[in-house]
Amino acid sequence: MTTRHVDLLNIGLMLGACAAAFALPFELFLWAYAILGPLHYLTEISWLHQRDYFAVRRRDAGWLVALCVAVLLVQFRVVGVDVPTGGTVLNAAAIGAALAIVFLRETGRRLVLIGAATGVGLLLSERPAGQDWLFLFLPSLVHVWVFTGAFVLLGALRGRSVTGGVSLAVFVACSAWCFLGGVGPPPASMDFELAASYQAIVPVNQALSEWLGLGPLAGAQEVFFSDAGRKVARFVAFAYTYHYLNWFSKTSIIQWHRIPRAWTYLNLALWVGSVALYAWDYTLGLTALFALSYLHVFLELPLNGRTFAGLGQTLFATRRAG
Repeated sequence: MTTRHVDLLNIGLMLGACAAAFALPFELFLWAYAILGPLHYLTEISWLHQRDYFAVRRRDAGWLVALCVAVLLVQFRVVGVDVPTGGTVLNAAAIGAALAIVFLRETGRRLVLIGAATGVGLLLSERPAGQDWLFLFLPSLVHVWVFTGAFVLLGALRGRSVTGGVSLAVFVACSAWCFLGGVGPPPASMDFELAASYQAIVPVNQALSEWLGLGPLAGAQEVFFSDAGRKVARFVAFAYTYHYLNWFSKTSIIQWHRIPRAWTYLNLALWVGSVALYAWDYTLGLTALFALSYLHVFLELPLNGRTFAGLGQTLFATRRAG
C-alpha cells in the first residue's frame, strides 16, 4: 500500500470515527478502549522494542519503566502520596527522561534534565492547570490527539502530497465538528452499567469542558445529558478511536507487524485475555490493564520527542528554502 493509499484510508477512517462518535459517543469510547486499546498497547510496545524505543540505547528505556512503576505505586495508593500531585510530578519527570534518553548520552546531563523536569512538575503540581495538563491530559488526550495530530502533520510536511494535506485538514475538521455540530435531543435514559464503565474518563471530560469554556460538568446528569457533556464525549470518542485506527492503518509504512513470531503469539494471547476480561467486568479490565496502558504512553514519549524535533527541523528547512 502506497503512502497515498494510506492517506486516503485514513481520511475514510477519520470520517467513519467522527460519524460513529456522533451516533454513539459513550458506547464508541468504551468499545474502542476495550477492543482496540489493548491490541494497540501490545503491538506498539513490541514495535518500539524492536527500534530500541527511539532512545540512544535500548536499555535507556529502563528510566521510563521505573517511572511508570512509580506512577502505579501512587495511583494504587501503595505509597502515601496524593494521587494528582504525585502523578503530576512523575509525568513531568517522564517527559524529562524521554528527552534525556533521546538527545543526551552523558548520565550527568540526563540527571540534570530529569531533575529540572521534576522541579517543574513540583511547581505545577499544586496548580489546577498543572494537574490538568500533566496528570489528566498527558496520558489521555495529549497522547491520543495532540501526538497523533503531530504525526499526521509531520507526514503531510515530509510527503508534500495533496492527500497528506487533505488528511490533516480532515483531522482538524472532524475534531472541530465534534464541538460545532448539533447534538439533538438528549437520550431518554442512560444505561447504568454503561455509565459506571465510563466513570474512569469522566475527570478528563470535566477538565476539558472547563478549559474549552463549555462550562463545568458537575455531575453525571451534565456529563451524560447536557449539550456540553455530549460534545466533549464525542471528541473523546473520536480522538481515541482514530488514534487506534491510525496505528493499525500504517502497517505497510512503519511495519509494526514485523516482530519475532513469539511476540506475535504472546500479543494475541494477551489481547484475547484482555478483551475477555473487559467483557466479564469492564471496571476490572480497566484496573488490570492500567499498567499496560500507562507503560505504552511513557515508552512512546521518546518517539514523540523525535517527532516534534522533526517538525521543527522540517518547518525550519521549509522556511529557509522559501
